[in-house]
Amino acid sequence: MILSEKLDSGDLILLDGGIGSEVERLGGEMHINAWCGVANKTHPDTVRNVHESYLKAGSDVITANTFATCRHVLEAAGCGDETVAINRRAVELAREALNIVAPDKPVAIAGSISNHIAWVAGTVAGDPDTRPSPEREAENYREWVDILAEAGCDLLILEMMQDLNHSTRLIEAAKRTGLPLWVGISASRGPNDQLIGWHMASEESYRIPDDFPQNLTDPLEEIIDTLTAYGPDVVGIMHSSFYSTTPALEMLFDRWAGPVMAYPEANGWDAVASAPMSVTPEDFAEYCHQWVEKGVQIVGGCCGTTIHHIRAMVDQLPNRPGPRPEPKSVNA
Repeated sequence: MILSEKLDSGDLILLDGGIGSEVERLGGEMHINAWCGVANKTHPDTVRNVHESYLKAGSDVITANTFATCRHVLEAAGCGDETVAINRRAVELAREALNIVAPDKPVAIAGSISNHIAWVAGTVAGDPDTRPSPEREAENYREWVDILAEAGCDLLILEMMQDLNHSTRLIEAAKRTGLPLWVGISASRGPNDQLIGWHMASEESYRIPDDFPQNLTDPLEEIIDTLTAYGPDVVGIMHSSFYSTTPALEMLFDRWAGPVMAYPEANGWDAVASAPMSVTPEDFAEYCHQWVEKGVQIVGGCCGTTIHHIRAMVDQLPNRPGPRPEPKSVNA
């Protein structure tokens, strides 16, 4: 792997920021059901420009725009028969940006994979009518990871892992490729401040239908223990509010001895203030600096994180991560 020496030596590794949200901010039209899934087809120049900006800021990893490009998501957007082409194009756009901006720099291209399903139109609530059967879901994941591996991804990054059933199907499919696996777990605070997998009704209630059913997700410690047992290369907390990310990282440090990453979202819902959240680049950079000093080795941003956030982060980060806490239990 391109970044294996950095990982082994404990060097700091810089991720990029939000991809889909940044494509949208820069004028790429999002699909009403599949969000950024079709932008590789409809707005390739915008996607490429997003990658170029992050590379210029110093990112060691750029993430292909494939978060929402699994077959059952693209089928809901009327593009199911273009699943292979759209995913390959995503990796091509990342590679083109790398060749333009930093052809001689050891940058890795990550294939983003998730449990995302198409949204109910006009909301960010998963449409149950588009959720495949467990067997079809697993089959689609296997197809997806094979496409990304064959397209030339250097690693697969599992994003927004927030439960046990769907997340284990995805990681089982991803392990088949033999590529390095970076697992990004998303967290929320549930009743009595219990840490749980990311919970739509808690985090983005203002963007889901009033009658949309939302059961609590699995306890965070169970998600961590289950997914780390598969032996991924990196595990982290991502697409979570700052309110949830810090305690979730502390739990992860307790339960995982390998490299830790953090890339929070910079928009969403502030559970403390009960108001929409928008984090400034300066505040974002300060949080990232604190996490790196506490041992986070890989750092970047997720939804709402712009190139301005990543530039501010790069300016503030120390040269190396600080010493990480010793794990109290389990999977190395």
